[in-house]
Amino acid sequence: MADELVLEILKGLQSGMARLQAAVTNMQDDLSRVKGTISKLEIGQNILTQDVRMIRAGLADLGLTRVSAGEIEAIHSDINGLVDRMNALEARLGPV
Repeated sequence: MADELVLEILKGLQSGMARLQAAVTNMQDDLSRVKGTISKLEIGQNILTQDVRMIRAGLADLGLTRVSAGEIEAIHSDINGLVDRMNALEARLGPV
């Protein structure tokens, strides 16, 4: 009788361990996807940072030269594109 009780306890523990292993495997899969997403977001942030630097350099150059209306329009277009990309990145990040 005691052997049967111990056997039932062991079967219960084995079942619990199998469920835990499945949960850990699912969490590992989820973590892998999160790491992939973070790496893509870091690349996007680096590109946005470079864009900001280029725009700042361009604005600094404006003070040194005469600027045409077409060049001003191109700057507006570049800045609007940057803002759109930043908004898309913020939407992908969600609330932090």
